Amino acid sequence: MILIQQDNFFDDIQAIRSLAFGATLYTCDHYNTQFNRAEDWPGQRTNLLSEAQPELNEIIHQHVHRNPMFQGLKFNTFVHFRGEGCEDWVHMDREPLAGIIYINPTHYEAGTRIYDENQQWITDCRYVQNRLVMYSGGYLHQGYGHHGATATQGRTTINLFLAGE
Repeated sequence: MILIQQDNFFDDIQAIRSLAFGATLYTCDHYNTQFNRAEDWPGQRTNLLSEAQPELNEIIHQHVHRNPMFQGLKFNTFVHFRGEGCEDWVHMDREPLAGIIYINPTHYEAGTRIYDENQQWITDCRYVQNRLVMYSGGYLHQGYGHHGATATQGRTTINLFLAGE
């Protein structure tokens, strides 16, 4: 599987946004200190939604499990904001399955690109509000078009990573 894209993922995106913006965002350094981690990512991210926003985490799982391919799978979920001027890089995820849901208004100059092993761009998923993009974590990818000064205005996503056993 390279990726699955599903538009109109949530029934009520405004309710999802309200829950998402109720969780505290941390810079990577603050996150690592606060939660005793050693991660590297751009922008700001919440703690695991299972702890920071359990109701939102449950809604995400209910919607993901509507797809027969993902029934029974558990994901670690986060809200992630990358605003204007934020740098990103081509990378792979450690987890075998990852995804994002774009939760802010559509911004066609932003999205996620998937690359081949030679870092040649092979597909592009534009930032369309309420769109899920699920992809194999082993594929090289990069977010782009970071915009907005605040999480409610910018490139804010819900990130999903397949949880280990």
